[in-house]
Amino acid sequence: MSAMPATNQAGFPEGIVTPALADYLGISDSPNRERMEWFFGLKARTKSNPKKLSELCGFDWREGEIDGEHESPFTLPRDKGQISEDHFKKIYWQKAADFRFWTKKRDQQLIVEAKGTAKPLKKDAEQAKRYFAYMREFPAKGAVVYFVPGANLWFNWLEKMAEESGVMTEEAETKWGVVDWNEEIIQRIALELIRAAGKAVVRTADLLEGALKL
Repeated sequence: MSAMPATNQAGFPEGIVTPALADYLGISDSPNRERMEWFFGLKARTKSNPKKLSELCGFDWREGEIDGEHESPFTLPRDKGQISEDHFKKIYWQKAADFRFWTKKRDQQLIVEAKGTAKPLKKDAEQAKRYFAYMREFPAKGAVVYFVPGANLWFNWLEKMAEESGVMTEEAETKWGVVDWNEEIIQRIALELIRAAGKAVVRTADLLEGALKL
C-alpha cells in the first residue's frame, strides 16, 4: 500500500487551526483571561521533561502586562530592539509568526509557529533559524515553540535547528519545544475549527465563482 500524503496524515492545515485558536483565545479583540491561562499552561515536549509554555518563555499571561498578536508581521521601530535597521529590514521586516507574545519591556518573548504537515519541509529550516536568530539579536529571553500534528518528527527537526542556532544548552537564553496539537489543542477548539473551516469553504467558493466569471 502506498504511503498517504502528508496532509492526510497531519489532518487540519495550519490555515484552519491558527485562526480557530486565535478566535478561541480572543487575541485579536479582548483576550479571554481563562483561555489565555490555559494557552500558557500547554505542555510542550522538550529535551528534558514536558514543560508549560510559561516555563519555557519565563512569563505567565497577565492581563495588562503581556501583549500578544496573531499573524502580526515584525515592524519598525517596535520589533527592532538592538538590531540595526538595515539588517532588520533585510531579515525580519514584514515576516510574521503565527503567534507572538511579549512583556512590556519586550525583554521576554514567546514565538509560536504552527505547521500542518506531518513532517518539516525544506523551506521550514530558514524560518526556524530566523526565529532563533531574532531572539538572540533583539536580544530577548524566551522561547520558540512549534504547534504541530504529531511531535516526533518535528521534535527531532527542531532539536537540529536549535543546535545549529546555538541554543542547545540549559543556560541558553532561548528555550524551545514542540506541542502536539492533536493531544493538547484540537478538541478544546472544536467549535472554532468548524467556524474557521466554514469560512475557508466560503472563501474558496467565492474565488471559484469569480474565476468562472473571467
